[in-house]
Amino acid sequence: MHRIVLTAVLLILHLPHATGPMTSAQSLPTESDLDQASVGRMVTLGTPSTGRVVTVPLETYVARVVTGEAEPNAPAAAQQAIAVAIRTFAIVNARRHARDGYGVCDTTHCQVPRASTAATRQAALATAGRILLFEGAPAPVFYSANCGGQSETASEVWPGAQYPYLRSVADDVHGDDVPWTLELTLEQIRRALVPAGFTGERLNAIDVESRNASGRVSRLRLDGLRPGSIGGAEFRMAIGPTTVRSTAFSFVSDQDNVRFTGRGYGHGVGMCVVGAARRARRGETVTDILQAYYPGLTVTTLDDAAVRSSATGGVRP
Repeated sequence: MHRIVLTAVLLILHLPHATGPMTSAQSLPTESDLDQASVGRMVTLGTPSTGRVVTVPLETYVARVVTGEAEPNAPAAAQQAIAVAIRTFAIVNARRHARDGYGVCDTTHCQVPRASTAATRQAALATAGRILLFEGAPAPVFYSANCGGQSETASEVWPGAQYPYLRSVADDVHGDDVPWTLELTLEQIRRALVPAGFTGERLNAIDVESRNASGRVSRLRLDGLRPGSIGGAEFRMAIGPTTVRSTAFSFVSDQDNVRFTGRGYGHGVGMCVVGAARRARRGETVTDILQAYYPGLTVTTLDDAAVRSSATGGVRP
């Protein structure tokens, strides 16, 4: 696949210092405050494993997902930046699970909520109603745990996801990252690939067939199996996404053993959660962080008339 090149001049992101109710140490934000700030906007949330469906006020949902997805104890600027991304994702994907009887799920397929904290409630309140906009409509956005120093182009992970603001860029806050390592035998790899449809009595060797512009593995050659190759992302899913932490890896083989060394965790597209926290710690603002990970997008409010008319599948009022 070809790397997307951004040709448009970057637009300036603007996020007011406070867009929600003011709070103090004596008056910490509560979920009642978030319910009020949601102004009737609701998220229909489903649990696929049990079929449970609940309706949650939008800003309460945002605060809970900040707890579930942001780096623990991240500075306020990082939590507020990811709150904007979380809210935008919820708006764009509000009917993602319509056939299942709800809007979004509570797994990593969508976004993972956890019990809100005072800090995550404040992040939601400080950015209440704010979303990212692309060409006049809520922007499809993604974020990942740790890009490892180089983000990924969206179309490399999801073919057809051609978004000029979701391209591979360097993230300069990962210089001290410790690479992850993993050792597997060729037989362990073969057995893991069988449920993915691969056949063959013996995996003789694996080799990198190609890498994409971000340096991640695009395709692996599988000597001895049929089919004889597999995409990097598919390989990661087959072995296990918490085992092979990303496709930004290399490996060396020693007879039947394969030793992997990699960087990052997750698909690497969009905002880097670890990177956002590090940027905030070195003094970057919410606007700086959003510009870094979503170049070319603008921040606007859900109350904007143009947004209301474009978000036809959005969170219901």
